[in-house]
Amino acid sequence: MTAMPVSGVPPHSPQDRDPFAPGMVVATRYTLLGRFAGPDWVQWWHAHDTELCRDVSLSLVDSAHLRDTDTRPDPVARFCRNTTGTSFSHEGRIAQVYDIAAVGDRIAVVAEWTPGWRLADIARTVPRPLDAARIVRDLAAATADAHHFGARISLDHPNRVRISREGLAVLAFPATLAAASTADDVAGLGALLYALLLGTWPLPSCGETHAAGLPPAGRRGDGSVVPPHRVRPTIPRRLSDVAVNALTRRPGMDTAQAVVDALDRMLADARARSAPAFAPKKVRPKADDRSARSRAPLPAMSAALAVVVALGAAGWAIGTSFTASDAPPAAVADSTLSEIVPAPEPDPVPLIPSSATVYSPQHFPDNGTRASLAVDANPATFWATDRYPQQLPPTKGGVGLIVSFPKPVDLRTVWIESPTPGTRVEIRTAPAAWANIGHTQLLGAATLAPGVTRIAARTPAPTTRVLVWISGLSPVESGFQSSLSEIGFLGGGA
Repeated sequence: MTAMPVSGVPPHSPQDRDPFAPGMVVATRYTLLGRFAGPDWVQWWHAHDTELCRDVSLSLVDSAHLRDTDTRPDPVARFCRNTTGTSFSHEGRIAQVYDIAAVGDRIAVVAEWTPGWRLADIARTVPRPLDAARIVRDLAAATADAHHFGARISLDHPNRVRISREGLAVLAFPATLAAASTADDVAGLGALLYALLLGTWPLPSCGETHAAGLPPAGRRGDGSVVPPHRVRPTIPRRLSDVAVNALTRRPGMDTAQAVVDALDRMLADARARSAPAFAPKKVRPKADDRSARSRAPLPAMSAALAVVVALGAAGWAIGTSFTASDAPPAAVADSTLSEIVPAPEPDPVPLIPSSATVYSPQHFPDNGTRASLAVDANPATFWATDRYPQQLPPTKGGVGLIVSFPKPVDLRTVWIESPTPGTRVEIRTAPAAWANIGHTQLLGAATLAPGVTRIAARTPAPTTRVLVWISGLSPVESGFQSSLSEIGFLGGGA
């Protein structure tokens, strides 16, 4: 690794540990704008890339600290590998690492900038408990995805995390030490949720957390943190338990995926309690004269069937009378009839999703932080693709949303409300986040009409995830783009 100079500033020394200041240019191109409090071995800066004219996050890590904490050969190289290991399909919840360079005796980690607020800024507003759960949920999912790939993200300090303008927690300053572990990441997720619930930081001090705007959490006589619901009785006990159990990595809450699953269940329960009756109602066709005649009073029908059964022609009679009607009788006393006629399927019920994430395995996610707006039971909000100068190129093929449910569902119908008619949509089985679209199965398709479009899409087996895939965009001013205001699902629970 070639050392990059710091314009106008010599490498820092033990006697002068802080030569950096706003306005200085680091590595010939990054202008320092503002610094955030953190541990003494790293400086977190908001900076501006003068070559690409974009803001970036800049972590300046003391290389001596890397060698002190990792005595194996090449600790700096290992730090670089660990940190760049976070740069995969992260759906906008983990800042993308752009570059790593040596700056004197510090290592500069350059990553995308997250416009928004510090964690402390949002915690001071005392968000509603379920809003806190929503803020944390997608970062927990990205953490689980990182762990799947063998990466660690180091959720060890409140100022590592920023809350985006879309209200999502983002790891804004990636810099992963060799000692980082999945267990520490799980504890960090619990700390993040705890901080949003109470406005205090529950992890052991790792630098100026109070200067970051979060005082230390209250503790009991045995040193354990006070559960959030004990401080604020309005906090649901289940949510309080998720925060504390993740902090302490108790069995059942000792993985990032367990945190995701627990938050999904709570959010789905909350949506089920408050979901509006917005799903388009099933419209039954008007019965013709033949159908009307088939709806004879139950006693008369039973008597007629008894005569036919006596003549040995029950199968024919049942077939003609029941298929002529779209509403077969609810019950018939004859046991022979119940064996011949299958029980009608119950009407589909609304299926309440727990989350949505953008699926774009060959491209950075289109508006990844807004995916949940397509399933938030509010048609006034929406998720949109990026605006493209031309129709989707063959190299991309499409973009979509993976919609998750808290438990397996038997999907039968999808309805979509969209302000961009002409969008071509396919409903598919949902792959893993890193799978190719060719590994999915087509369940149904339609070109969206103005308003609400219904798509028959019965899943071959109960599933917890469905892919809503856009294979063709709508023409808009200056290009092509599609928006989904609300996606609804009808079916039955498995």
